[in-house]
Amino acid sequence: MKRFESLCNEYRENKRLIEELQAMNDSIKSDILAIMGNDETHVEGAAKATNKTVVSSRFDSTGFKKEYPDLFTEYSRETSYKRFCVL
Repeated sequence: MKRFESLCNEYRENKRLIEELQAMNDSIKSDILAIMGNDETHVEGAAKATNKTVVSSRFDSTGFKKEYPDLFTEYSRETSYKRFCVL
């Protein structure tokens, strides 16, 4: 097996492991939240967890585009980026 193929295989396996670990962490998070109930903060020994509501304000570009299409077009800028993918 050539180096490129080997690296691609390793990359895919690592992504699979990351997804598996994320699923495990999601399950653990659910268990922690169940213990916390409605409490925003919970402390036991050296362990502390918080679950607080965060409020933020975001620009509604979809609504703005609908309401002011000319302004949206005037102030929109095209961007580009590279998307890395291993198949």
